[in-house]
Amino acid sequence: MGGDPDPAARIQRLRTRLGLSQEQLARQLGVSFATVNRWESGRTQMSARASRALVEFEARAAAEGPPTAGLPVARSSFIGRAAEVTELSQIIATSRLVSLVGPGGAGKTRLAIEAIRHGSPAAEVAFIPLEPVRQSASLVPAVASCLRVRDQPGLSMQECLAAALAAAPRLLLLDGAEHLRDAVAELAGQLLAAADGLRIVVTSRVVLGAPGEVCWTVPPLECPSAAAGAADIAASDAVRLFIARAHERMPGFASADVAPHAIAELCRRLDGLPLAIELIAGWVGTLSVPEILTQQAVLLDAEPLPGDQPRGRRLVDVVRTSYDLLSPGQQRLLPALSVFAGPFTAGDVLAVSGAPGTPAHLIRGLVDSSWLVVIPGEEHNRFAMLETLRSFAAARLDETGEAPRLRHAHAGHFARFAVDSEEGMAGPDAARWTTRLEAARADLDVALAWADENADTDLGLAMSAALWRWWLVSGRLAAGRARLATFLARAGQRRDEVAGRALCSAAVLAAENGDYAAAIRQGQQALAVFEPLGQRERMAHAATVVGSAHRYLGDRAAARRSFQAAMDLRASVGDRRGVSVALNNMALLEVDDGDTGRARELFEQALVIKRQLGEQRSLAIGLANLADLLIRTGAWEPARRALAEAAELAEGIGNPQLIGTLRCSQGNLAVRERDWAKAAGHFQAATAAHRDAGHPHDTVEAMIGLGRAWHQMGRTADALRQLHAAEALAAEIANPQRLAEVRAALAEAGEAVALPDGLTARQAEVLRLLASGLSNKEIAGQLYLSPATVERHLATVYRKLGVAGRVEATRYAVAHGLATTSSPRVL
Repeated sequence: MGGDPDPAARIQRLRTRLGLSQEQLARQLGVSFATVNRWESGRTQMSARASRALVEFEARAAAEGPPTAGLPVARSSFIGRAAEVTELSQIIATSRLVSLVGPGGAGKTRLAIEAIRHGSPAAEVAFIPLEPVRQSASLVPAVASCLRVRDQPGLSMQECLAAALAAAPRLLLLDGAEHLRDAVAELAGQLLAAADGLRIVVTSRVVLGAPGEVCWTVPPLECPSAAAGAADIAASDAVRLFIARAHERMPGFASADVAPHAIAELCRRLDGLPLAIELIAGWVGTLSVPEILTQQAVLLDAEPLPGDQPRGRRLVDVVRTSYDLLSPGQQRLLPALSVFAGPFTAGDVLAVSGAPGTPAHLIRGLVDSSWLVVIPGEEHNRFAMLETLRSFAAARLDETGEAPRLRHAHAGHFARFAVDSEEGMAGPDAARWTTRLEAARADLDVALAWADENADTDLGLAMSAALWRWWLVSGRLAAGRARLATFLARAGQRRDEVAGRALCSAAVLAAENGDYAAAIRQGQQALAVFEPLGQRERMAHAATVVGSAHRYLGDRAAARRSFQAAMDLRASVGDRRGVSVALNNMALLEVDDGDTGRARELFEQALVIKRQLGEQRSLAIGLANLADLLIRTGAWEPARRALAEAAELAEGIGNPQLIGTLRCSQGNLAVRERDWAKAAGHFQAATAAHRDAGHPHDTVEAMIGLGRAWHQMGRTADALRQLHAAEALAAEIANPQRLAEVRAALAEAGEAVALPDGLTARQAEVLRLLASGLSNKEIAGQLYLSPATVERHLATVYRKLGVAGRVEATRYAVAHGLATTSSPRVL
């Protein structure tokens, strides 16, 4: 005690100077009210540890200066939340009743204190801890005691309290009101009505529901994303808090000692909850951060050691206190909600839980009690639980014995949702379905994993067969192929409709993922399943996939046979949408063969049908394909109009492959206008989009465009690096057409590459431009040559190739990768 002969007097002076009650000082020192009372009365002496804690507290109080009246002095530094403090202080300044609501451990109390200090420096503030108040009848006396309000003859304690607050404006901070919600709401209303200058701030895990209450939900601390760099990780509030508390635990600890992504992952797993982060940081020095990461759940539930901060608390105890406050109905529903891996709707809850009637009132209660977070949506609001809370609820579910039934119900519900999505993703509501599927991504994965673990082949096949469109547009091709492979292996020699659909879906993803041999094999297996069943539409789909894979491999004759078979099947069943797909694919073959007139005719026929059907994505892709052809033939203005319309349609769809397709087309248009910087920007965006979507053949096409643009800009080294990367990717997917295109681009950039039939790099470039639809005059303008020189080059090219003219030369250029072709799209 620093040599003070009277420790009791020293404690009393300290409380008086800081304006703290015995209860408030007890909270600061991590001891009970009774202990402080015994110290001041001289009945017991302070231990050596308690004496050190008091000295540390006095030092912090002196360093921070005089606090706002009545607020407790912080025992540790306040980290982050600058924006929240500013926003909340403004709300407190303009509102009479503000409730800070959030789950246990969210940092409500500390944030409220900092916001009051930040925005109300001159206010007379009273901090009133409600945790020691166990009965509603004790609320008014406890508040009066903290405010030092005395009894007056003929008046109730509540009337005395109201009179005192009316005489002297105050800001009351009622901390921890959840267990006294109704009593606090009633008292707040009465006091605010009696005292005009009074303001009340409440921290609670539960919304009070009082008239005029402004509810402010305390968010978790900002956590860095999995893709964040080291600088962003170090700047995030959650990581800063972990580093600060770890340093307090072990003064030699520094962020440079640990891989930043390990700390970021730990903070994400803890949901950014300050209490969880502070508790887990206490293990630094005993365990390494990777060890803490693997044992996080066990460590959070471990009994606290003497001197741990915060003292005497386990996260599970804090969460259990919140659970005990729930109504019986809410306690029954909450464990069932733990089966959801991601955000869920009220309809999902009803379908999975099997609860009678509507659970909406129970869900609202869980929202008001800070167990659920609301995620607003245009179509449906969704609800989510922090992972720490979900883990607690999952443990309760295991105790009930209902886990197997509910997890089965969960898998069945999302299997039905997946099957319904296949048709939805093919129609005009594709964008809405994409949003819904993306929101349900985690639960779809859980349902598929459940089917795998429980050997439910029927459910797994039906789900994975239906999700191919979503896996395609979301870029999850590898994940989708892996799921399909698992359930097809389980199906063995099954040859029913579901197995055929799964084979066809696997073929689509294989083709788009660059595995053309697998696409042909699985597509043909699907055809063999559908033919005896007489399912013509599904046969047409399988034939289309087989034709696309043949075209990627350069076998245009086989591709034409498959596409024609698909066209005939579509027409026989009156499938107009399917006919538009077949027309599109036949047009692409005409482009490959150099018959641009016939290709344009087929593209425009397909677009007429697509406009009538009103399918945004399909129409946008059809316009992009037409624009590519128009660019080849020098029809610049029609090409711009087609691309502008396609871009407008694509807005909001969120399809990375479509975005990449359009940016490639825009890049090609910029190339024809010789705006190399603009072209490079488009091709760079297209490369990123196609790579994100998981489409390697499209990625190679965009990379070639970028390499050529950089070469024209004088960035030869960058161009060669890009083109060599494209060459490696084309070789990896065994796409001979793309490989030839890359090597032609390398020759243009000055790389020594063997060109077919003895062509020189200049002759190959002239041939490429001719195949793109340019006239001799336009070729001369592109290459800064005279038209006569271009004619001489072409004469030499025709002779070397043994062709009679432009049409045959164009076909040769396409076949040998000297002209870029449009990629077929599964519409």
